Amino acid sequence: MRFKRGRYVTQRRPVDLGAFGGRAAKAGLSYEAFVPASIADIDVRLSGVAAADVADAEAALARLAHGSAAFPSLEALARRLLRSEAIASSWIEALHVSHRRLAEAEQGAPGGRYDEARRVLGNVRALDAAVDIGARSDPLSVDDLLSMHGALLSTSNVEDDRARAGEVRDGPVFIGGTSPTNAEYVGPPHEEVVRLLEDLVVFVNTRGDLSPVVVAGLAHAQFESIHPHHDGNGRVGRCLVHTLLRRETASTVLPPLSIAFARPEARYVEGLNAFRNDDLDGWLTVFATAISFAAHATIGLAREVGTIQQSWLAQLAEDRARSGLRPPRADAAVLAACNILPDMPAFHARDLAQRLDRSWRAAQDAIAELADVGIVKQLSAGKGNRLYEVPEIFALLDGFEHDPERLVAIGSAR
Repeated sequence: MRFKRGRYVTQRRPVDLGAFGGRAAKAGLSYEAFVPASIADIDVRLSGVAAADVADAEAALARLAHGSAAFPSLEALARRLLRSEAIASSWIEALHVSHRRLAEAEQGAPGGRYDEARRVLGNVRALDAAVDIGARSDPLSVDDLLSMHGALLSTSNVEDDRARAGEVRDGPVFIGGTSPTNAEYVGPPHEEVVRLLEDLVVFVNTRGDLSPVVVAGLAHAQFESIHPHHDGNGRVGRCLVHTLLRRETASTVLPPLSIAFARPEARYVEGLNAFRNDDLDGWLTVFATAISFAAHATIGLAREVGTIQQSWLAQLAEDRARSGLRPPRADAAVLAACNILPDMPAFHARDLAQRLDRSWRAAQDAIAELADVGIVKQLSAGKGNRLYEVPEIFALLDGFEHDPERLVAIGSAR
């Protein structure tokens, strides 16, 4: 496919007899690389359909941003939503990790079976950096973009990845195929990358005339077209969306957009190709629809978490009643724990004590009561630094990625 929104330049790769691989890897070749057009002054005129999709996405984001009163569990889920984004964004890049495995890796679980989870932890760090950048009032910079990439690759077990973390590529990059000659997409020559990134940050810093959804969508598509790094471009590009939504909506609750993009029916790749063909309507419809989907799924998740928390309170009260005891007091550590467990479904007692701002003994007593009724489960043996999990929350979070349509239906209901 040849793209319209930019220009092609012919590149030549010289013969390299020392290159790894067979004859094709060593041979010299000529290929065409795509240089996307500048975006800073892009003229955006949306059709009625695309404009309506963007308006729907804005409304979904506003509902999410102001939903804490109606859905109290939303604020508690803010950090967990970033982990959902990290997992789904990694799925798109063929890195498959469950919430449980990621949480265990985050708690320091050793061993080679956690290598992929540790790579996804790099995505969590990149998202944390992205949200922190979005919370600032100063303009976005190229260094900000590079810092997200540095965070992403900081946990890689590949030395070459860590060495290139936070750096612009110094060679060609392509998507699909086995070489630039048969690739589906070849990014611009590396000499063009810094100029294009500088143009991109001018766009996001100066186009207050556009909807935040449009700015985020076009910035993401342009970043993916620049493909500024040797690896990690897709994940960093999706982090950039979080930066821009955090900055423009001033909300700490951000929808994990990648749960929508990871669905085949989302037409994510087709949408990016539409952007490169100057079909802004086509791409922004895909992007805005994904935002609405993810926002509704997030509200559905919050509703389900609220239902689970209410069932926990009932279980605790019933268990106490069977022993002739009164329900927990409003300020009891065990009730406070029920409020925050959705955000920490794997934890050590010391972590719970710190989050509750209670003593280690108070946290242990709360854990014991929660374990008695089956709300938490001990994972690691011994009397020392035991690891606990909340099985119901892990099951719900896994369903968030595997069956988001169910939560969209719940979240869309008024």
